Amino acid sequence: MKRFYLLFVTIIVSVVVIVSCGADSTETPQDKTTVIDAPDQIMTNSEIYLTSGGKRKATIKSDTLMTYARIDTTLLYKVEVLFFDSSGTHTSTLTADSSRVSQRASTMSVFGNVKAWTQDNRRLVADSLRWNAKTELIETEGYVEIYRGEDMISGYGLETDQRLEHTTIKRQPKGTFSEPD
Repeated sequence: MKRFYLLFVTIIVSVVVIVSCGADSTETPQDKTTVIDAPDQIMTNSEIYLTSGGKRKATIKSDTLMTYARIDTTLLYKVEVLFFDSSGTHTSTLTADSSRVSQRASTMSVFGNVKAWTQDNRRLVADSLRWNAKTELIETEGYVEIYRGEDMISGYGLETDQRLEHTTIKRQPKGTFSEPD
């Protein structure tokens, strides 16, 4: 009887182990977040001021901000950036769906529905841009459109200042211009 009981318990335990090993997990690999993958900091409705020599260069606003310090990356979602010149005057505004910032490189890349405009009616539209805080230049290799009043220049690859005054279209430039009065 004791042998029968021991055999019965062994079979039950074996069945449970086998069934448990074969059971489908509801977790997918994407659901498993390790400490390495998790952001170091998450903020909502953030506003960050970038300064140089005590003067504001930019104000970055976002709905969500996630910082990954060990890889020098900050991700922002629903982004608005206000740019300022060396005298502290607001020069232009940029909006985008998302952004990636590298503090060491002093760069900010923006993606999705990228729009920028200045106080004097210059506008820029692109899929992505990169701003270099050290050089204060805006760059992209992608397609871009720049509007000045009713005039429009488009093409691929761009380098411009944050006032959108000194602009270079690198490849396939095209334009439409209104006639002067």
